[in-house]
Amino acid sequence: MSKNTSQILKQLLFLLIGICLMWFVFQNMDVESFWESAKSMNYWFFLISAICAMTSHYFRALRWKLLINSIGYQPKTKNVFASVLFMYASNIAIPRSGEIARCGTLYKYEKIPVPQLLGTVVIERAIDLLTLLFFTGLLLVVQFEIFNNLYAQSAMPDLVDKLINNQLLIYSVFGVTALVCLTLFFLRKRIFQFGPMQKVGKLLSDLKSSFIQVFRMKTKLIFLFHTIIIWLGYVGMFYICFFAYEPTSHLDLAAGVTAFVAGSFGMVAPTNGGIGAWHFMVILALSSLGLTAQEAGNWANVAFGIMTITVAAAGITAFFLLPYMNRDKKDEIIKA
Repeated sequence: MSKNTSQILKQLLFLLIGICLMWFVFQNMDVESFWESAKSMNYWFFLISAICAMTSHYFRALRWKLLINSIGYQPKTKNVFASVLFMYASNIAIPRSGEIARCGTLYKYEKIPVPQLLGTVVIERAIDLLTLLFFTGLLLVVQFEIFNNLYAQSAMPDLVDKLINNQLLIYSVFGVTALVCLTLFFLRKRIFQFGPMQKVGKLLSDLKSSFIQVFRMKTKLIFLFHTIIIWLGYVGMFYICFFAYEPTSHLDLAAGVTAFVAGSFGMVAPTNGGIGAWHFMVILALSSLGLTAQEAGNWANVAFGIMTITVAAAGITAFFLLPYMNRDKKDEIIKA
């Protein structure tokens, strides 16, 4: 099987997962009720949500630029911002492609080596994961009853019981994992002597170098400030949409953050832009907050659709504007 065929099959699988999840979530949905609800929504709130989203993405670009500066490069803010916007659009088209897409785009216009950019991306995503876990831990304390309901309604209790009752499986998994890790550790020098693995070794070396330089960054407080603004923008983007729909308009900020965190975990699923998985998690959260499944589905469909269209339009626009924004560089090359 060729590499291209394998990639196409993988993307089709991800798309199929998203479609199956959408069918599972909305199989009993009243379409007429959905259209009536969609017509009744106040779309000015979605416009404010889009402004919050773009603000958040801009500060993500500024934060990423700080990391890139720390490894010795000075890219233009406009190119970093456009690359970040293109990242989100790329994730909608091809799951998990956004990080490579933004690094490749920035390499094209700023000539910063992709392996070093990937090192900054790994650190950035690690910080985002820690932030999401912080929000989750905070909500577990503030909204414990809701999270307990979410847990009870999921398949997790049965899965945990099965794992606890199957100790042989647990010991086997831990044993095999430990054996594989020890084998790779002791044979690492021989493994990286093979031709194909030499490139992997160089990539890991570049990533390690990026990590060391980033941790020496002098602008840590500014980095923290940008991170706070990014996540406030994310929460604002999500919560403001509640006011567009009467059944969600009465929900408080704590409820909004609860549904936002649930949706964030849904975005981790390998589907196009989180389709299906995001809906499932958000509807589950909203149902636990007192909405009917129909009301939760109505809001989730419209909100997801508008947020996705906004991100896709911004990303595609940025991609096509990049050559025009960098005409000066081409002119300089021609003159030289």
